[in-house]
Amino acid sequence: KQWYQRRVAITAGNGKSKDSTEAVNSRLFVGNLPAAGVLLSRFTEAFAKYGTVLDASLHNRFGFIQYDCSDVARQAADEMGGALFEGSRIDVNVASERRKKRTASDIIKDAQSRKIPRKQVSDCLLVICNRDIRNYSDAVIHRLKEMGMMCDSFFWSENMPLQQIITDITKDGVLYAVVLTEASAVDKTVNIHILQGKNPKDFRDVPLNDAFDLLERDFNKASIARSQVPGYL
Repeated sequence: KQWYQRRVAITAGNGKSKDSTEAVNSRLFVGNLPAAGVLLSRFTEAFAKYGTVLDASLHNRFGFIQYDCSDVARQAADEMGGALFEGSRIDVNVASERRKKRTASDIIKDAQSRKIPRKQVSDCLLVICNRDIRNYSDAVIHRLKEMGMMCDSFFWSENMPLQQIITDITKDGVLYAVVLTEASAVDKTVNIHILQGKNPKDFRDVPLNDAFDLLERDFNKASIARSQVPGYL
């Protein structure tokens, strides 16, 4: 498989030299990417919401993002560091500072100084087992977001054990994993993993409307419980 994808110029023409201090401080290192299947377009799209991306490149489990502004790069590093990207918790740092480990307190102080809210853990991970069911997965994500859930999606491949993914996101505090297969798209069903609480539960081949009712009831209870935790944002 081709682990390296050539850098792509998204836009240009701001007249800044890559050797300038501003350019150096506008470059991000992104580590701990998924082992396979990351598209350069999706990688770039994930970071473009913060500002203009001049260049992007992918290598084996790491990549680089070049912004046109160091302030934008810093904001992206603060908010994307530790975020879930296609099933992996990514490490994001300004490339020039990568060798100097930033502590959690450093990140929190930076975020507070810019009035950036601390990133919450996603409520639900949608695991998509076939790229051909994208329309079905988009419809499911839309309904989950209507409930008020923060959702991430991930295209699963056979070289990544599904149970390990479930275990990892459970440790991260994610409430639910919703698994979609080609068969579930045909039958309009989902597989639900309720990850938190004293008795985590799995529900297989749940009809879509029943699944939404189940998730909404459980999410309402979880939201109430979360709101009673001191300091919860």
